This record gives sequence, C-alpha cells and structure tokens, in this order.
Amino acid sequence: MEPATEGRGTPLSLPRTAAWVWHAEPRSIFGLDAVFVRCANGTSTTSTSGDGFDFADNYRRWQDTRGPAVVPWTWFGPPASSDGTAAADLLCQIGGAQPLYVVEIGFKAPAEEVVAFAKRMRERQPAALLGFSTYPTRAEATANGVPWDVCVAVFDLGLPQVYTAKQRLELLRPDSPVVADMAGKPIHVVVCPDSDPGWLEAAKAAMARHAGVSAWAVDQASFTTWRRHLSGLADERPAAKPPSTSRSALTDELPATEAAEEAAPPSPSPLSPGPGPVPAPTPIAAGDGGPAPIPTPPRPAGLEPGAQALLANRIIAIVQAHLDAGGTLSDDQLLSEVERALGDATAG
Repeated sequence: MEPATEGRGTPLSLPRTAAWVWHAEPRSIFGLDAVFVRCANGTSTTSTSGDGFDFADNYRRWQDTRGPAVVPWTWFGPPASSDGTAAADLLCQIGGAQPLYVVEIGFKAPAEEVVAFAKRMRERQPAALLGFSTYPTRAEATANGVPWDVCVAVFDLGLPQVYTAKQRLELLRPDSPVVADMAGKPIHVVVCPDSDPGWLEAAKAAMARHAGVSAWAVDQASFTTWRRHLSGLADERPAAKPPSTSRSALTDELPATEAAEEAAPPSPSPLSPGPGPVPAPTPIAAGDGGPAPIPTPPRPAGLEPGAQALLANRIIAIVQAHLDAGGTLSDDQLLSEVERALGDATAG
C-alpha cells in the first residue's frame, strides 16, 4: 500500500491486497494490507434477515483492533433501503472520516438513488475515494437490474466480483469486458476462493495489471489458507501496468438511464443477498456558463501506476465538489485542497 496519508493518518491509496468481512469478528489479517469491513445495511446497521446482528458494532470492534487497515463498506439497494442520501449519511456517521469507502450495489438499486448516494458522499467527504462492487461486466450487471452506467460515472473505481471460472476467463481475455466496461477507471478485483478453484490466476492478473485484489471472505473457514497465498502475491508481482486514467467529463446532471429489462433474480452473491453499478456526466459549467476545463496537475513522481490513476480521480472529485458548492477554479481554497492531495500522495 502507498504510504501517503490523509491528515497524516490513514493510507490514501487502495490496498494492494485485502480481505472482506461480513459477520466475522476481529482476527489477524497478517500479510494483507487491509480488510474491508461491513458497517451498515442501507439506512440500517442491522441485517434484514432478522438475526439481530449489528454491523456497526462489529465494524467498531475491527477498528479498535486493526485501526487504519480497516476500510468501511456498506450494502445499498434491495432488500435494504434505497434512500441514497440517508445511506450515505449513515456510512459517514459510522465509518468516520476515511480516505476510501466501498459500497456494494444491490439488485435493482434505483439509479437516481445511486446518484444521490454519491452526491451526498462528495458533500460530506469530498477528498475521499468512492468504490463500488457488483457483477464484473456491464452485461451481467444490467441483466440483474444494476444501474451500471451510473455507477461507472459517479464512483472513482470499481471492485468487480470475479467469483466463477466464466467471470475469471472474462477478466483474463485480451479484450476483457471487465476492463473495457469500466471506461478507463481503476479496478480492484474481488475473488472468491471457495467458489472458483482457479481464483489465484485472477488474483495474479489483478496484481500485475490492475490496482490490486481482495478476497471474499474472512467469514469462511478457508480464510487462513487463502490468506497466505494472497499475501504472498505482493512479493512476487511484476511491475504493474498503468490503468488508463481517462474519465468521462463531469457534469452537474446525469443522463436518464435506460429502463432495465425485467430479469429473474440472480444467484446469491457470495458477498450479500444481492449485488450492483450506471451512466456518465457532462462538463461542469463555469461561473460564466461556459465549460470549465479542469486543470491537469503534474503527475507526482514515485507513485505506482494504480496509485496515479486513483490520485487523478481524487483530484477530479475535489474539483467537482468545490464547483458544486458554488466555488470557482481560481479560488485559493481549491488550490490548497489540490496541493494537499498531491502532498498526501507523495508523503513518505
């Protein structure tokens, strides 16, 4: 993981290796950079199954024991609430100020509420990276009611769930739809050792070509076995190839999404009782009504390609939030925030 920090605290870049937590209690993650711990369920902290399990309490226990290695994630969409603004508020309330938040988009999550969720997160945590996790391709996600185009537009990076042999082959193809469908944004691949015997091949590709890899889940008995394999990849990975940093122009308004075709409920995802992602925005208008070009900051030296892409997206998010709040590109406050982001990313 890059040593850069937010407010001289937690790491800013994506962890190269991580594990996911659904219900599991705190334990050793030795050899891994981080752990993605579920802290909420839409606008609630408890499971929809009625078992009384409190995700927020478990998240706090993990934070107490693992500190800055803990990344908060939440479920958004059916069967939980689809109130985007309220879900974002709860995530910020439980997770606190973090450099990275992850959300799994559920089956048939309303596109407009996904936009509302991201908008609220930008208002409350403008410098944070936002990642979404769901099916690995646009075709598979859309068939299951996930607003793919909107998710790609409003989030900074994707965490595609590569859980089966078929999905793994799609990731490894030279013309991979898993990569192409993310429109140049960084991807951090999620694998599931229990459901795909060939998961290590996908994990190696994720380390070599993309921003990193995480595995589902600490909750499973196989964790102690695959944790050793996953942590060992950090030492043997070849130099990472830079992911494209091209990004659709930002806008103050998203295009209407196409109506998703009615489809049979998907097979249960190893991550949760449902999955999910969606469209791209247009240029932010400047104070005079004309398009305001976002200045391209110099690329910091010494960053891995994946970290460079993440930093670029983080700076764009800072600029967008500043302009949405009524600021201009010439404001000293905006320049200070961009300079701080660059300083954080290159701090040793």
